[in-house]
Amino acid sequence: MKFYIILNNILFSDGKKTLVFAIVAFLLMFIIVPFAIIDNMHNRTFGQRSESPTYRAFLVYDDVEGYTRRTVHFPSGENILTGYIYGEENDKGLVVISHSFGDGEEGYFNVIMYFVDKGWRVFTYDKTGSHSSEGASTVGLTQPVLDLDAALTFIAEQNWELPIVLFGHSMGGFASTAILNFEHEIYAVVSLAGYNRPAQVLLDTGRQIYGNAVNLARPHIWVHQRMTFGNNAGLNAVDGINSGEVPVMIIHGIDDGLILYDSAAIINYQEQITNPNVQFVTHDSSHHNNHMNLLTSREAAEYIDQLNALFMDLYELYAAEKYEACPFVQIHYHQVHGLMNTNIIRCFCTQEYTVNIPDEILTEFYAGIDKELTSALNLSLMDEISAFFENSIMD
Repeated sequence: MKFYIILNNILFSDGKKTLVFAIVAFLLMFIIVPFAIIDNMHNRTFGQRSESPTYRAFLVYDDVEGYTRRTVHFPSGENILTGYIYGEENDKGLVVISHSFGDGEEGYFNVIMYFVDKGWRVFTYDKTGSHSSEGASTVGLTQPVLDLDAALTFIAEQNWELPIVLFGHSMGGFASTAILNFEHEIYAVVSLAGYNRPAQVLLDTGRQIYGNAVNLARPHIWVHQRMTFGNNAGLNAVDGINSGEVPVMIIHGIDDGLILYDSAAIINYQEQITNPNVQFVTHDSSHHNNHMNLLTSREAAEYIDQLNALFMDLYELYAAEKYEACPFVQIHYHQVHGLMNTNIIRCFCTQEYTVNIPDEILTEFYAGIDKELTSALNLSLMDEISAFFENSIMD
């Protein structure tokens, strides 16, 4: 007993108590709390599956006749992903489409139809933890590169002998450029609203929630990414683009509120890109300048804006409490990310919102949507992309 009393006096004398308190305070303020915040923010967004939404505001496979697809399965890590092959009769080349966060391959069915009609074969898939693929969660912002690597490995085993081009949006835009760090024969890449490094997206998001204090969490984000993805945590788009001379088209909207144009966006790093075959396309018109409307026609963008206004009125009618509008509580994101009748804690929303819209109300709302119009493409952009792919294959 005397030994413990003596030890206590040594360790916890007034001077020692001050030192211990200072150490504990330092650990809490600069290590434990920031890491807990990053871990919480990451888990809220990527810590669960992204299921296919019950209600659809856009055309999907079952809505349209004349397009056939074959379902395939391939491994990505410990999970089996579901892929789809469209236009198997086409031999111009193979377009591999990589979808955005929270979505699945059918979220780009209008794009799939466009490429098939233009004579391309199309390969799409649901990423880890998304829709028809396995996975307990979507893991994080680097996972799409690993899934695309798995998809391209599967494609190589098929011996189709078609030139491969990549088309990706958002996290798919990141994957389609960062994959160039790997050994795959790629003829061209189109990246829409893609980011250069996942860590910068997390920082930008944290800054919107916690202010500039989130800058103190830079090392914690790095550690968290390293713990999640190991040696792949450092994958970035610029290194991939600069790894060779693969033609790449980078497209971004000036008013993108998710992948910020002057921060995380690949296009913000163009001065660091040395690949001579890179094109940069900035969209600044109001109907083509944000994260989700790059591919839509002017008419579709205006119609979706009208639907958003109607949906927000409906949503607020059934919301349990008033709130500052989260940018993802909209018809476009509502459909894509499946936000309905639940506590909304995903998609980087800063608070939890509870809403319980009756199924009959939602069914009626979606039944009144003109899916042909919501799915109408920005054809001038799509034609430019298709021509870019064709020219890259011929060179």
